Amino acid sequence: MCAIFFRTGGVALVAVFAWAETVSAETRYVDQRYGPGGDGSRARPYATIQQALDDQTATEVCVYPGTYSERLTVAKSLRLYGYDGPLTTRVEAASGGDTLTVGEGFVVSVEGLTLSSGRYGVFCESHGSLYLRNCVVCGNTAHGIYVGRKSCSNTPRVWILNCVVARNGGSGLYLNMTGHCEPGYAEVTALNNIFTGNDGFGVGDAGWAFDTHRITLDYNDSVDNTAGGYSPLFGPGRRVPVGAHALAVAPEFVGGAEVMCNMDFRLVPASPLREAGHPGIGFLDPDGTRNDLGAYGGPGARTFYTMPNDGPFVRDVSIDQGIIPKGETFTLRATGAVR
Repeated sequence: MCAIFFRTGGVALVAVFAWAETVSAETRYVDQRYGPGGDGSRARPYATIQQALDDQTATEVCVYPGTYSERLTVAKSLRLYGYDGPLTTRVEAASGGDTLTVGEGFVVSVEGLTLSSGRYGVFCESHGSLYLRNCVVCGNTAHGIYVGRKSCSNTPRVWILNCVVARNGGSGLYLNMTGHCEPGYAEVTALNNIFTGNDGFGVGDAGWAFDTHRITLDYNDSVDNTAGGYSPLFGPGRRVPVGAHALAVAPEFVGGAEVMCNMDFRLVPASPLREAGHPGIGFLDPDGTRNDLGAYGGPGARTFYTMPNDGPFVRDVSIDQGIIPKGETFTLRATGAVR
């Protein structure tokens, strides 16, 4: 633990940093280094992610760094996240199949993971809600993210925010709303993402007539995809606008110009995608600046935002008192970690 004292605007501040993390009892931990026999606690984590997803008491699943050879199925509402972000925490689909499948009727948040080596990186075709944030979806044999529907009676709702979708065998994001019926159209929002190096389109579709008013795209960079940035459904004068702030520029990743799934997808300081994302307050980077596109920008990157020469970082902050008179002191508590 360390304390930092400072004064601003006549108010003295005491910042206390405890380098240990406190979480609710519903959080289950995964660390492949622990081996079998764990119970999902921080002291005895599960060895596989699917064990934690199947734990009926879990509302959050925290995955420690490593490469997990699994095909994941989420069959309940929960939050699944990488403790240290997608650079260090990977899921590589075992024995074919899809890397991550979202079950029917759940509210699921997936954050800070690399999803690789499956058929689809993310497969969602049933009603429910999926929030995909600050993930890298790379190296899957078909589409990176597949959003469809089983029947006219379901309506998937999908938000894709600050992700990198790269080097997949099909399109980066693929929408398959087959048939002509209401209700049943997916609602898809994709903002502040990078679609690059995919064998299909950056964003593609199955060519069916669907309710395009439910598709929201903007502030995405779609570049160097084999078939093009967007399928013919999307673009100026087309049925679905790609957004007034769409980009098609080289991202300039820390890992270099050639897109490889094991590379560092953080942006170099001079990248044109820095501070090029949505300017709204709910999209700001952890340091309060405008959103950086990709998996290392936006508020969801707060635990792994810093550049490659990383030092200690803060995870959670709280203030002991709600109202502090001018000139008085208060305690600012934070939990964090050292890399």
